[in-house]
Amino acid sequence: MNKLKSLEIIKAKSRISSIDVFRGLAIIPVVIYHFNGFLPFGYLGVDLFFVISGLLVGGILIRKFQRNEKVNFWHFILQRGFKIWPSYYWFLIFGSLLAYVFYSVDRPDYLIKGGSDALRYIFFYQNYTGAPYHWPFDHIWSLCIEEHFYILFPLMIMFIMFFFGNKSKVLLVFVCGLILAGIIFKFISFYFTNSKDTYAGTHARLDALGWGVLLGILITYHEAYFKKIKNLPILFILGVILFTINILLFIFWGNTNFEKMVFHSVTPICFFLMLLGVYFIDFSKWLHLRFIAYYSYNWYLWHPMFVFICVKYFGINWLSLMIYMIVSFLTAMVFTILVEEKFLNMRERVIGSLFKRRNQLT
Repeated sequence: MNKLKSLEIIKAKSRISSIDVFRGLAIIPVVIYHFNGFLPFGYLGVDLFFVISGLLVGGILIRKFQRNEKVNFWHFILQRGFKIWPSYYWFLIFGSLLAYVFYSVDRPDYLIKGGSDALRYIFFYQNYTGAPYHWPFDHIWSLCIEEHFYILFPLMIMFIMFFFGNKSKVLLVFVCGLILAGIIFKFISFYFTNSKDTYAGTHARLDALGWGVLLGILITYHEAYFKKIKNLPILFILGVILFTINILLFIFWGNTNFEKMVFHSVTPICFFLMLLGVYFIDFSKWLHLRFIAYYSYNWYLWHPMFVFICVKYFGINWLSLMIYMIVSFLTAMVFTILVEEKFLNMRERVIGSLFKRRNQLT
């Protein structure tokens, strides 16, 4: 039997173990929360995913920016696409068939209908469309935000390089502006739009991704400096304290204004501090959590599909929760191996061939 590729990858010395740990800590609460709200505030794992995504994906472009390398927009989009699209569209197709089998009688509202209902999922604009809602698929709102970010940020980098060159201070100003814009858009959305949506709209979540990009800038340009700070983990403790205060304020004082405009503006700051505080700590031995992190994307895609099935046959209890988590995670493993890994193996060859041919034509 071939060794799992996940074990090979997470043991690689170049792998940043702290990010793996945080990714694992992000997905588990989300999965548990979606099982009848078993873990209050577990949905905040999505905020953590946004910060991590800004760090990782933004970091790719920041390193190019630092080296003054030209950013090819379509090359970048295809690189991300080979990671995201195959698993996503397979989930939409096969997930829709699975939903029809299990939900067409009891919960027909869970099924994606044709026409415009399907198009908003296919083209990643579901987070701006509201109802109708389909439980097994509506968590896609967060992927829509990330896809929009994958378009916005390389264009920002290209704009800065064209007009200002690779000046790090200019990049820092733009990223701080991105963070500020996300916070301001929450206020604008709440006070000046009919939907008052500050949760799912991309414009209102730019700050979460921006905090991740800011972390990427600090690490890329000042890695040696931060490695020398012995008390850096204090930032992690501060992040935990701020995170706790934020939740307590939400519980005991949180009105609509706080929930809509403040709560999700403060949360990514907490995760930024936590990540920076322990970024350089070696968590390579935390293999179980890192193993989970490797399959987190497909686990995020598939887990809501099994909630109603487990509740229907096993009820709402700890046994049902365990069955739900095990079955959904095994499904994630299968689709990661059969879909995600297959396309990632093809990525460099296909993209290299496409752009080599393009260069020859031009």
